[in-house]
Amino acid sequence: MYRIEANVERNLVVLHLEGFMSDDELKRGADDLINEVNKLKEGFIVINDIAKLKPASQEGAEHIKRAQLHVVKAGVSRIIRVTDNPISKMQLNRTAKSAGYIAEEAKSMEEAFAMANSLIEA
Repeated sequence: MYRIEANVERNLVVLHLEGFMSDDELKRGADDLINEVNKLKEGFIVINDIAKLKPASQEGAEHIKRAQLHVVKAGVSRIIRVTDNPISKMQLNRTAKSAGYIAEEAKSMEEAFAMANSLIEA
């Protein structure tokens, strides 16, 4: 399951990825994220909640990487990731590295929003 919430006013997009996501679901999610990111201005922030995400298949990981590459090309300033599953974390770190970024880590959504708010309000 995934949910994507873009806040154009705050130049922020929040992703919630949970459970085992099929390749088709990851493709749709990547497409939806790309559409939402295209509404934001360069310098936007991403909060990515993967605390309950199960590792993706190789094909699914390619969809994740495609979305990550788009986010980087669109001009993301910070990516804050909430994670709990060490295998999912390792998989997203690997695809993020090949996309050209390193995500900051938060222990909770509250901490992630506090980190983002300090950047938005600065």
